[in-house]
Parts: sequence; structure tokens; C-alpha cells
Amino acid sequence: MAYMPLRKEELYLETEKMTKIWDLSLPWGWDTPLWPFPGARSDLNFPRGQYLERFHKRTCTYTGTLHAATHMDAPNHTLHEEEVDRERYGYTLAELRLEHCIGTGVIIDMTYLYDEFQEAFNAAEGDPARMGKYAEIPGVQKGPIWHIITPEEVQAACEKDGLEIRPNDWVVIDTGFHRFWRKNNDKYYNYYPGLGPDVCKWLMFEKKIKGISGTWGATDSVVWHCPAVEQMPWLAKNYKLATGRDIDVDYPDYEPCHRLFAQHGVMTVENAGGDIDLVKGKRMIISAFPFRCEAADGGMVRLCAWEEGSF
Repeated sequence: MAYMPLRKEELYLETEKMTKIWDLSLPWGWDTPLWPFPGARSDLNFPRGQYLERFHKRTCTYTGTLHAATHMDAPNHTLHEEEVDRERYGYTLAELRLEHCIGTGVIIDMTYLYDEFQEAFNAAEGDPARMGKYAEIPGVQKGPIWHIITPEEVQAACEKDGLEIRPNDWVVIDTGFHRFWRKNNDKYYNYYPGLGPDVCKWLMFEKKIKGISGTWGATDSVVWHCPAVEQMPWLAKNYKLATGRDIDVDYPDYEPCHRLFAQHGVMTVENAGGDIDLVKGKRMIISAFPFRCEAADGGMVRLCAWEEGSF
């Protein structure tokens, strides 16, 4: 017999009485937005192997990048082995220290960045040539378009909600940009407010965090992808139209935050979202466990949060 009638009177697990866990992950599937590399790339494919109509079970295989939706990067994603203390912090996804993947943390409310960006983008009518007065230019002006988050901004956001970043904390930053996920992927990937080396070093060496995530397309700001003229030529063009400047001169390094965090054992999870707006401005327990794949330089995770002492 391959049919099992549902008998609800026999169900005994009372989920509503269990500890509430908030899911800070984004859903993913066939139409998951992917980091916008130049040129064609393989899509995410889910071919079926067995199906209920015949085999009484459903199976599928997956072919595609492991850096899709909410995912964790491993050091071997951006670093050579000689650049990493492999014994201490691991190198592949399978080697990452699980002690670094769970702990106390803060979910920082910086959703005002979403509002400021929307106001500026709409004022420019989405035209890069009209974004000049809103665009961030290092050493010249701060702005809501291509904004680099500063230590002072993170500190102010913490103080607003009475939060403190403590040693060995996880930090999750809610910029509000997850609201663009699958609704305007151009805005999500090409304009999100993100991190640069200054705030990265502050979080590591002054705050001594062990994990970082945020509602952004990558751990580094989109502008920190030198040479952008090759990696993201449309971005280099739009930045030139907006500022009259060369993006690779203004941001002359490739993913410095990725590499700094990875070298110092800090777990990095990209594309946070889900229930994050429900828990922003709170101190919670944060977890994100990678799967144990020796070949992987990254992989999807379920980024979760729950209240301290609730278990």
C-alpha cells in the first residue's frame, strides 16, 4: 500500500508550544536571482529522477552554484591555502568550525538605508547620469547610492535600540534591501549599501565578532569588485555616468572584506532576509550551519534566530 490516509487525531507534536525560531533566510528555487556576472552562466537546474505518480517517492538532483540565496562562504572561495591558518579556522566548507556558526548576536536595524536609497533613486528616475549628487564618492561625499556603511553608522544604529556588539557576537545588519529580492533584482544586486575594509576591520579588531550577515548581495559592497570594468562592466559604466570617475580607481581591490573575514575565522553569510524585519533591533541567538562538503567553497544555509534563554 503506497497511500497513507491522514489521521489528524494522531498528530502529537505541538509546534505552537515550542520555542519560536525566526528564519532569516531567503527562499530559493528555479527563479532565484544570482550574482550578476558578465556573460552567460549555468542556471540552477532541478531535474526530477523519481515522482509520486509512478515511484511513490519524489527525488530530484541539483546542478548550479552553491552561492545561491542565503549562503555561507568558505575561505577557499577567495583565498589561497597559504593565506589561511587551516588548522585553526578551516579552509573548505566542510572544515569550518561549528563553534563559529552559532552564538549570541545582534540584529541591527539600518532599514533607513532602504528608504534613503529609494528616495534618491526615484529622484534620479533610475538614470545613472542623474545620480551624481546622490552617489557616494570616497573622500568626496557620502550618499545613499553605492553607500558604504561606516563604523559610526553601525554604532549609532546599535545605540538607537540599546544594543551592544560584544566579543564573539554574530552581527546581522538589516538594510531593508531584502524587500527587493525577486521584485527588483537590479536594485538588489547593483545598489545595495554594503561593507568596505574600514567597517570590516572595526568589526573584527575592535568588536571581535565571529559572524557577519546582512541583507545584501555580497559581503563586500558591489563597488569593491575591482576590476569592475571586467567583473561588472555595466556597473563601471553607470558609476562613470553618475560621478565622472573610474570605479576601479576609487575602489582598487577585489572583495577585501571577504578575504579579511575569511582569514580571521569570521563566518560570512550573504543574502539575509526572511523574517528579519520582525526581529530587527534585538539581541538574539544566531545560527547558520554549513553542510559538510569537502569540495565546496560555499553553500546554502538556514540563517536562524531565537531569543536568549528560550530553550
